Amino acid sequence: MEGVVQLVNRLQSAATLLGDNAASDKTLPSLWELLPSIVVIGGQSSGKSSVLEAVVGKDFLPRGTGIVTRRPLLLQLVRLEDPNAREYGEFLHNNREKMYNFEAIRDEIENETNRYLKGKGRAVAPEPIQLTVYSPNVPNLTLVDMPGLTKVPIDGQPKSIVRELEDMARSYIKGDNAIILAVTPANADLATSDALHLAREVDPTGERTIGVLTKLDIMDPGTDARDVLMGQAVRLKNGWIGIVNRGQADIMSKVPMEEARKKELDFFKGSRHYSDLKNVGTGFLSSKLSTHLITAIRKQLPIIQHSINDGIINLERELEALGGPAVTTRGAMVHLILQLCRQFEEAFAKSVDGGKGGGEQILLVFEKRLTDNIRKLNFDKILDPANVKRIVEEADGYQPHLIAPEMGYRRLLQECLVLFKGPSDVAVEEVHAILRQIVARTLESEECKGLAQYGQLKREIATTGAAALESMKDDARKMVLTMVEMERSYLTAEVFREILQQNGRSGEHGEVMRTLSGRQMSDVMADERSTPSDKHTQKIASHVSAYIHHVRTQLKQTIPKAIVHCLVIQAKKRLLDDLHAEVASSEDGKLKRMLIEDETTLKRREQCTHRLKLLKKAAEELSAASY
Repeated sequence: MEGVVQLVNRLQSAATLLGDNAASDKTLPSLWELLPSIVVIGGQSSGKSSVLEAVVGKDFLPRGTGIVTRRPLLLQLVRLEDPNAREYGEFLHNNREKMYNFEAIRDEIENETNRYLKGKGRAVAPEPIQLTVYSPNVPNLTLVDMPGLTKVPIDGQPKSIVRELEDMARSYIKGDNAIILAVTPANADLATSDALHLAREVDPTGERTIGVLTKLDIMDPGTDARDVLMGQAVRLKNGWIGIVNRGQADIMSKVPMEEARKKELDFFKGSRHYSDLKNVGTGFLSSKLSTHLITAIRKQLPIIQHSINDGIINLERELEALGGPAVTTRGAMVHLILQLCRQFEEAFAKSVDGGKGGGEQILLVFEKRLTDNIRKLNFDKILDPANVKRIVEEADGYQPHLIAPEMGYRRLLQECLVLFKGPSDVAVEEVHAILRQIVARTLESEECKGLAQYGQLKREIATTGAAALESMKDDARKMVLTMVEMERSYLTAEVFREILQQNGRSGEHGEVMRTLSGRQMSDVMADERSTPSDKHTQKIASHVSAYIHHVRTQLKQTIPKAIVHCLVIQAKKRLLDDLHAEVASSEDGKLKRMLIEDETTLKRREQCTHRLKLLKKAAEELSAASY
């Protein structure tokens, strides 16, 4: 599961490298906004830096008075499996050079901040610095550390600094996929907390906010924060976590993090207010954040994939509209466009029929992923004896069945059969994604090098191909889902009679019927220790299991055939049919736009191209990932 964090790390790196962040151009599809991230906010004296250093186990953040952090820090933590591995950090802006000295890492954060801000003439900036830390002592986790919030500018700072810091933090936490880590000191009034105030503004219900209460060890004598940590004072859906920061003396004397963590645990264990609470300590914080982030990512991945595909289509459409004039005759333009289209179609068909990256990937979907997804279906919940008994009784209504509960059988079978829709739909999506990759790869292939100078035509082909594949995907989806519905609509009595005939009886049969667990029906016997009612329920579950096994075997064979017929073969035959028709009927102006670029829109085209590159890279990462 932790692989999904590494996937998001790579996507965030790509987004940062190509200028996509929380403060970037909102007129372009944003990958950053789609990615779940934990954004750490807090006042300048909240202990935020100490919390992050405790999670990492290293002193690496700049310290001082006033605003020390002046750009967001995108901090990616990668856990190394070797417990003896050497810890190091890598900056994205520094070509990922390995840095083993964490004091040097602190200096580089300051230096890069100064270099960037000096060039921009600003006091703070929303563009993040990306740092990846590799260590056997960290959780797999990604955090965005925001500059500390302040209420009053100090000497040398512009008067607008308070608003700039707040606006910057707001831009990072307002998205629905931002998990807000609101850090607040326990020795201050929660009503005045900068972090809570801002979190409530963008997340009024507290659905996305995790509270961190620091400095519990230096609260006024006679006071404690137990009611906060128990969610009684300020209620947050994801709760509060109590932390004890290292003291200034510990920091100055460079007390090891292990010793600081031990002191923290000793404090909580020895406190009559907190010793029975589980939601305290840096270890609990790290574990909760890692689990919470993984859960959020897995939930968001299908939406990310769909949005990326939509973003690619929309950007390609916009790029299509940014064409320019050309100087040539109509006949020559039509001939050239159709010739280039034909070269693309032949190269595409060759790749689909080929091995690695083409037909091999499609075969892998059919023989492995589809099979695995079908096998993972949770029929056990439906075939649980208590559930079987409930469904049979509900189907009988006020008049119990006499011999066999036919309506109960039908309801159970239909509930099981509908589960096959999920793997079938996923198989269509995966083959569709492979074909889209082949389209993109073919456009950049040696066979299609003639398209290189006609960027607009390449986009026309990509857009038309994407639209055609989308339509074919819909046809394939309808077909496979209809096949599942057909199984639900008409239950084959002959198969069921064969199951009943073989149940608990040895002898010669035609097709050997098996349950989902692989047992032959002839070997299935009710537990003799069970009551007559339980034996009856067990027998019903075995019959349903055998029928589902029979259908499962059929669908594993027929779903690939339907996808190949409706999607793969059709893509080879008529991927660019709409473009052919459009070219044949287009006026000269349209043909010219296909073959030349309009320089007046170059800047926008460049922006779209960069973002399209980002989204395509993200699509490749998602397609290559196993999650």
